[in-house]
Amino acid sequence: MMERIDLGVISYAHPHAAKYAAAISACPWADLAGIAGLGGNADLAAEEAKQYGVPYYADYHDLLARDDLAGVYVGTEPRRHLEVVAEVTAHGKHVLCDKPIALTLSEADDIIQVAEEAGVKLMVPFNPRFQLPLMKVKAALESGEAGELVSVFAIKYGKLPTKIPGPADYGWLVDPERAGGGGFLDIGIHAVDALRWLAGSEARRVYAHVGTSLYEGLPVDDIGIMTVEFENGVVGALSAGWANPDGYPTWLDVRFEILTTQGAFLIDSPYHDYWCYDSTRAERQYWWRRDVDGLVNEFVRAILEDRGPAITGEDARAALAITLAAYESARTGQVIALDDR
Repeated sequence: MMERIDLGVISYAHPHAAKYAAAISACPWADLAGIAGLGGNADLAAEEAKQYGVPYYADYHDLLARDDLAGVYVGTEPRRHLEVVAEVTAHGKHVLCDKPIALTLSEADDIIQVAEEAGVKLMVPFNPRFQLPLMKVKAALESGEAGELVSVFAIKYGKLPTKIPGPADYGWLVDPERAGGGGFLDIGIHAVDALRWLAGSEARRVYAHVGTSLYEGLPVDDIGIMTVEFENGVVGALSAGWANPDGYPTWLDVRFEILTTQGAFLIDSPYHDYWCYDSTRAERQYWWRRDVDGLVNEFVRAILEDRGPAITGEDARAALAITLAAYESARTGQVIALDDR
């Protein structure tokens, strides 16, 4: 029987936090040991701790002081990632830090460095790598069955995060000081990592339009369109942001069109879903998010097997570099080279 470890959750500020608490609780090799409040939605964090029957910590340092704790999921606003990860690694705990890893490349480098110096695992959960259709395509590319990759076009659209149902407050996502960007950063960086992962290459050049086109007066961007050329010649394109209107039949849309020398793949939904109809509207609902479970399981197995996780701090930095280059391209109107980043 494989060893089990104890993991904790720090902060319910991020909309993903509740999903990761649930996945940790369900993990075959881990136990949810405690939840700490930090920043927004502390009341929700305390209520969830009660529901799981685990301790709630108003001060996350008290959670980190536990000798039995192996690691934590960090769900704070990204501007606090360096502060919190530095504390986590100083206590010798492994880190699953939500995206983006940081708001600047310098802070990303510091996060990677403190984890390396502490000798702990650092992973950032980019969901597409653990979505079954994309995993199948990646396997076909690696085996040679699909031939050589030519191009990838991705769409990742969601609704405004301030309209997420429930009592939680996610207003920080439209605050440029706390979020660092808007819809393109929030939703798009997952797909940015997927483009790089599928290409199996580093980015060479980026050109993008990112701005506020859909919601007048929004203090951050709501949508962006980017093209990226990789060093191996693969071309990627991405349209991402808070593009789905209130009445749209699903909260999140994710699509990939992948062209290879042997054929093409179309992924029009990476999740298991079904349609619900009533007298007023039709709605597509997701009934299983295998990706979150897969990410948590990978983090736990990396700790237990003492190996690097599937998605490293360096991967997260590379995705951030591409995304920041897209914002720079949008500001300047120029093609941005990434070879010096």
